[in-house]
Amino acid sequence: MNRCPKAPKAHLFIAACAILASAAGTFSNESHAQFQRIFPQDVKRGTIKFSEIPLEVKLDGTEERLAPGARVRGPQNTFVLNNQLVGETYRVNYIRDPAGMVRDIWILTPEEAQTMPDGTATPPPGRLKLNEYGG
Repeated sequence: MNRCPKAPKAHLFIAACAILASAAGTFSNESHAQFQRIFPQDVKRGTIKFSEIPLEVKLDGTEERLAPGARVRGPQNTFVLNNQLVGETYRVNYIRDPAGMVRDIWILTPEEAQTMPDGTATPPPGRLKLNEYGG
């Protein structure tokens, strides 16, 4: 015996929530594709190769040490463990800590690699960027 029958409004509410949840899943995929990362102003661009020795990398052809607690972000802006990247070479943006060790690394997507390190568009080849006075 059911003492508290559910009101018809409750059934409509549950159905509306289910429809909205499925629609939100559809739209979140599209908005994720339009995501653009913003990098700090003091970021530098380079090519990095991760070695088998923990905390050691080859950055633009020179041996470097990663800072303790260095963070590596993948193309989807999620954190990636160094041991997953052993032997791989990537185009990256990076920041150094005050001691000169590499602290933060962002693995770039092909589209991001075509932009300037701070995320602005690259000037066309053969054209110089003019300053605000036109010179």
